[in-house]
Amino acid sequence: MKKILQFILPLLILGIGFGGFKYMRATKSKEAPIKIEEQTWVVAVKPVTLSVLSPTITLYGRVESPRAATLRTPTLSLNISTQVIKVAVLEGKKVKKGQILIALEDKDSRLNLKQKEAELIDINAQIQIEKQRHATNINAIKHEQALLKLMETSVKRLRKLSKKKLSSQAVLDEAQQAVERQMLTVISRRLEIKNHKARLSQLKAKRSRALAQRDIARLELARTQIKAPFTGMIAKVTVAVGDRVRSGDSLLSIYDNAALEVRAQIPSRYQNTVLKALANGYQLQAQAQIQTKSLRLQLDRVSGEINLDSGGIDGLFRVNKRGHLLRLGEFLTLQLSLPHQSRLVALPFEAVYGMNRIYKLVNGRMKAVIIERIGERSTTNGYSEILVRSPDLQKNDQVIITQLPNAMDGLKVRVSQERL
Repeated sequence: MKKILQFILPLLILGIGFGGFKYMRATKSKEAPIKIEEQTWVVAVKPVTLSVLSPTITLYGRVESPRAATLRTPTLSLNISTQVIKVAVLEGKKVKKGQILIALEDKDSRLNLKQKEAELIDINAQIQIEKQRHATNINAIKHEQALLKLMETSVKRLRKLSKKKLSSQAVLDEAQQAVERQMLTVISRRLEIKNHKARLSQLKAKRSRALAQRDIARLELARTQIKAPFTGMIAKVTVAVGDRVRSGDSLLSIYDNAALEVRAQIPSRYQNTVLKALANGYQLQAQAQIQTKSLRLQLDRVSGEINLDSGGIDGLFRVNKRGHLLRLGEFLTLQLSLPHQSRLVALPFEAVYGMNRIYKLVNGRMKAVIIERIGERSTTNGYSEILVRSPDLQKNDQVIITQLPNAMDGLKVRVSQERL
């Protein structure tokens, strides 16, 4: 009996367990299958309006001047260095053309000038003596030639007397020697007269050289007074009274504050538009804010070269008014107005992804549109909008202006009740 129970009991337990499992399976509650729905993102949209607008672009520029100079120590012919004895201006001061800014020690230059002037006086005196000598030679040769004729006549007479044995040979020889000496005197005088032009040319050449040396000495003396080359403003003073400076050392910097201009880089994507406008004679205007005042500028020209590491071409803007408010090296933010263009769409910056992509709403889903960035504009309420153009944008298309981190083609969206 015991063995039968050991065999039947396990089978009974298994039967009870299997029956319980079938009962629980038959009596369990039935749930509906879980449906996975696609997520819908809430966005705001703006209808497309094609307009004729004047785009503006934001540029960042630096004030500079085509008339800016660094004044340096002049070339010193007598000394290696000289001393600063006067500094008449300070940084930030306005000066007029020709105004003395810095004075250098000038004693050596004055002495040098006196020496050159004395040399010139000496040469002028030599020229005067040469002219007087020539006049004397011209007058003297007439008498010497007349005296030579008399001597020759006397020799002829003595020869006749000598033939008649009325005069000795010694007297004739002595008279002949006197004629020869007089002929040498006449020849020498003629040579003096002939060489007069050469001697005078030499003296004039010396005088020209002396004049040049005197003018150089005067110029060097004048250069000991550093004067303003034009009316402007002192940017920087690098010396003080008592400093010793060498030739070529920097003394101060000056710029013409009436010729200031602003250099700003025009991005390459706007380069063709700007160059075309300038070629057609269009005057491109720009505005900037400085000291709470509006500053008007005009694009005067573009740079002649493009740096390899730059993202565009430099534009040089002329300041029309209030240029006195600017300082050399100051940074400005410019708003450059471009010519009017058609079929432009104004959108908030949040609508643009990357450099050239937006999305429009098509059948409840996002569709990417490649756009061309034309510029910007400021609205009446002070906000900025980006102006774009694309052949894929038509009137009343719905552009999504909500920035989504996972934006992609085909993403399901729905329009918010609040529309812009």
